[in-house]
Amino acid sequence: MDWFAELKAGVETAELVDAHAHNIVALDSAFPFVNCFSEATGAALSDVPHTISFKRSLKEIAELYGSKSSLDAVQEYRSRSGLESVTAKCLEAARISAVLIDDGLELDKKHEIEWHKRFVPFVGRILRIERVAEKILDEMITYADKIVGFKSIAAYRSGLEINTNVSTKDAQEGLNDVLQAGKPVRITNKNLIDHIFVHALEVAQSFDLPMQIHTGFGDKDLDLRLSNPLHLRNLLEDSRFSRCRIVLLHASYPFSKEASYLASVYPQVYLDFGLAVPKLSFHGMLSSVKELLELAPIKKVMFSTDGCGFPESFYLGAKKAREIVFAVLRDACIDGDLSIPEAIQAAKDIFSENARQLYKIKAVSGSFGSNGITSLSPRSST
Repeated sequence: MDWFAELKAGVETAELVDAHAHNIVALDSAFPFVNCFSEATGAALSDVPHTISFKRSLKEIAELYGSKSSLDAVQEYRSRSGLESVTAKCLEAARISAVLIDDGLELDKKHEIEWHKRFVPFVGRILRIERVAEKILDEMITYADKIVGFKSIAAYRSGLEINTNVSTKDAQEGLNDVLQAGKPVRITNKNLIDHIFVHALEVAQSFDLPMQIHTGFGDKDLDLRLSNPLHLRNLLEDSRFSRCRIVLLHASYPFSKEASYLASVYPQVYLDFGLAVPKLSFHGMLSSVKELLELAPIKKVMFSTDGCGFPESFYLGAKKAREIVFAVLRDACIDGDLSIPEAIQAAKDIFSENARQLYKIKAVSGSFGSNGITSLSPRSST
């Protein structure tokens, strides 16, 4: 008798709300397909096929497509089938009912948010605050889609030790430095980045919008030493932001235990494990999600694919997340931490309910016509 059949069924049929992803690109984009499997760039891309994640993921994509398990065969299938066909196939297999897209990542020939609405019942926008500031300075900003949250990549630019009391004078000097560098604008001055972050967080708090923050690993532009979420202590201790809601992305890997601790002691901290799942080895994914749940409330842990550029990345993120969450919850039941009913509810919370509540997404499961979201209105400051 399979004691965990009910749990397995609950995980496999759970609705998925993908709380953090990026745009899909055209087939002839200069963004290399091998980036579907890794955060590596430049010369490091040549080593990607020798990683465990690549070998596993390529086999899983080939199985979905019914092609040979080789990079050339998969790419040939993509070209022959066309982007719309493979996107529909991947997202249908992923069974994602809602996706929140950070479209602030510059990708060659990326499709706009509207394009993605052909394939998912609900698509929301995550506003990357540093890119918004750069577009304002470049005088080229237009946003038409509903915004469900903000996002910061301060970790990439100057680190997570945010100075919440940066002076206007220091921020102005930082702005002058950025403008003197010419266009297109790229903001790297720490004082200006901290100033933008603090004011964006004030806006997010007034409109009751979550702020996603890149934490942990990424490509080599990132100084990993500065992306440990423990650097956020001063921000989290600042009483002005006690009512904000901060989402630590990417399981904060390799700082997953630190992220779990923060979510357990700060009511405003939430966790998202996209990118760590599916980019790590199976053991790496399993251990990072287990570490998140060591201290963090289940109601604060969320799924995302961090799908980027390629529909296959959404499929892989969803597929591996179901496998990993099942394994984690099964072990919790074996260890006596959870009952089967509690584990089934945990799966529902992690895969959809937590994100639905945090980002105010109306029910969309089973209906392609219900892609609505609660209207944006500031909440009272009292």
